[in-house]
Formats: sequence, structure tokens, C-alpha cells
Amino acid sequence: MKKKTFKKIDETRLTMVYLYTMDNFYKEIKLEQIANVIHMVPNAFCHYFKSRTGRTYFDFLIAVRIEHACKLLRESNDSVNSVCRDSGFSNLSNFNRYFKLQTEKSPLEYRRSFRN
Repeated sequence: MKKKTFKKIDETRLTMVYLYTMDNFYKEIKLEQIANVIHMVPNAFCHYFKSRTGRTYFDFLIAVRIEHACKLLRESNDSVNSVCRDSGFSNLSNFNRYFKLQTEKSPLEYRRSFRN
């Protein structure tokens, strides 16, 4: 019985983190903010999230942002700079670096691959 209760609490907490992230990924999200969502201190949150998902929260956040950027690059004619900002990145060089790590293409190469 206790295992099911803990599993349900984990699901609820992770759902709260997911929903908060999806609603706010385009803004700066500080560790204190996301930890507060599930009433944890930042260090405990980092350990909790990684132990439950296998990756850090910021790796997850970057993946969400890159996924959104991919959608914008496929579906809009917005500049890469605009896509960068609209996806929650404040620095174009970081955006380009993370984008290439996730997709193995630059943002422009990615866009071209869907336009041809």
C-alpha cells in the first residue's frame, strides 16, 4: 500500500513540474522557482528530479525549449534570433550550441531540411 502512495505522490509532483515547465519554458526559470512548485529546497529538488527521471531538470528544460524551437523553425518564417528568444534562450550562441547537441544540425540546417 505504501509503495502505491509514494508512486502517486511522485506522479503528482512530476506532473506539477511538467505543467509548470510547459507553461513557463520561454521565461527564465530559476532553480528556486521550480523547487518551490513541489515545496522542496533546490538541492533536494535536484536530487529528486534526477533520481526519478534520469536527467537533470535543466537538461529537461533545454530539451523542452529545443523541441519548441524545432516546431517554430518548421512552421514559421521567424528569424533564428526570434526563435531563440521565443524558446526561452537569452543567448544565441548557447541556443545554437544546445540546438546542435540535440538535433545534430544548426537551426538553419534544420529549417532547410524541412523546406526541401
